[in-house]
Amino acid sequence: MKKRIFSSLLALALTLGLSVPAYAGEELSSVEVMVNDELAYYTAEIHDGTAYIPFYGGVQTLRPDAEITWEDGTFTAAAEDLTMTVRVGDPYMVVNGRYLYIAGKVKGWADGTALVPARVLATALGAWIGWSGKVELYSGGVPLSGEDIPYDDTTLDLLARVITHESGNQPLEGKMAVGNVILNRVNSARFPNTVAEVIYSPNQFPGATNAVPNAESILAARLALEGANVVPGAYYFNGAGKSCWASRNKSLIATIGAHSFYG
Repeated sequence: MKKRIFSSLLALALTLGLSVPAYAGEELSSVEVMVNDELAYYTAEIHDGTAYIPFYGGVQTLRPDAEITWEDGTFTAAAEDLTMTVRVGDPYMVVNGRYLYIAGKVKGWADGTALVPARVLATALGAWIGWSGKVELYSGGVPLSGEDIPYDDTTLDLLARVITHESGNQPLEGKMAVGNVILNRVNSARFPNTVAEVIYSPNQFPGATNAVPNAESILAARLALEGANVVPGAYYFNGAGKSCWASRNKSLIATIGAHSFYG
């Protein structure tokens, strides 16, 4: 059995979204939130089927011991075992050095409130989350630990170099997708077992490791290594609209920016 590059438990938590069912054509814009069986003073906003809750309120009710501050557009929640930051417009949350992807980005209200997906906040804080017509949250777990980062600096640097070489001028999602292709291969029995082995396989990414990683490529590599996957099942990519072995023999998974991804 292949050794996965990231914790299967974390990957499951990140990929299991909080689905909000539709009722008789009704479009839900907000729903109530229960925290430890008590009705919260805030509600969840529904965006594209994802429940977003206020960062301040969510942390305050799940971790009342945390001190929450705001400076230069960034919210920080701090406790003995917790340092967590979010900023409106960012596609991620950072908790104890761990990067959690937010596909719809951190949203905000005019009054400065930051809204984050309930499931991402629950993952960050080790909380349980469910749905019963309301968002249900239960505290009691432990936050993601900075001591359990599922990759090392060498792997991060190597992956970021390839991402920069292959898609350095692409949007963040396109950069992540290139990283995902490499990690999808690592987790497939048909390919080598490590990031380095996949990258250095003959005729796969020649010269890519000579690139100097840019900041967004490093971010994309972190998010991918933490389990965010925007092209599940993709093992190949090529320029969009260009013919290659994969385009002729494999199924198109997605086209992101200037690349098409196949599996």
